[in-house]
Amino acid sequence: MLLTDHLKSKQVWHALLKEMPLQSIVKALGKIAVNKVLEPESPETRALCDRIQSDTEVRKSKLHPFSLLVATEKYKKGQGYQGKTKWKPDSDILKALDSAFYKSFLNVNPVGKRFVVAVDVSSSMSRILKGTSIITPVAAAAVAMCFVRTEADTQVLAYSESGLIPCSFSADTSLSDAVGELVKVPAKSTDCTLPVTWATENKEAVDVFIVLTNNAFWPFCSSPVESLRKHRQTTGSTSKLVICDLTASASTMEDIDDRGLMNLCGFDLGAFSLIHNLALDLI
Repeated sequence: MLLTDHLKSKQVWHALLKEMPLQSIVKALGKIAVNKVLEPESPETRALCDRIQSDTEVRKSKLHPFSLLVATEKYKKGQGYQGKTKWKPDSDILKALDSAFYKSFLNVNPVGKRFVVAVDVSSSMSRILKGTSIITPVAAAAVAMCFVRTEADTQVLAYSESGLIPCSFSADTSLSDAVGELVKVPAKSTDCTLPVTWATENKEAVDVFIVLTNNAFWPFCSSPVESLRKHRQTTGSTSKLVICDLTASASTMEDIDDRGLMNLCGFDLGAFSLIHNLALDLI
């Protein structure tokens, strides 16, 4: 309802920030910084930080951790996606955003299934997630954390052609530690069937495999569809497989008739809803 010129006024912003919903505040942080609305360590900045990391505000906002991560990385970068608008991020605001990120996991509703989240650590996983300022290893770690912190039965695996290693993620694992866990496997080529094969060989019944990669299919890989069918036969479970090509490489699985298979090209907040709905047989 406000004119553009009004949003150049510090007085207007100070009034807005007192009652503005947390979702709107997070989206507007770059604009607030560009207009130099807040001075470092000022009472207004401290008040804003208190709101951002307030347990009540975070819960009320229903913000998803992934949304907060996208907003935090954009603010931390100090410029818009097009690179035209630039600002200097405030260290106190960054700390408040980090605190809000961890508190926001309580906003995620569990589905009560057995998950395996497998992260490709090959050389292809070194790009930027489109439409964000997040590098794919950080995005993958955040996705894994969302399931570890909200689903009681979740295992995280790091894999490449050279092997697969279970990662020791817990509800207390920080984002930086999670990223560190994912670099344990030497980076080579991709074999996205390894997580399913691992579960089959260890007779681990899994409801949903979530494979995060940037290059799902190499010519020498065995079929992920056949690997999944073998796992179902061995464990007696009705396992499902979701392959997420984080940077939209547009690869596809060959069996489009199996309703337990999903291939996502690109990744954003909507991917979580798709995965949850698949797990609950809603799609």
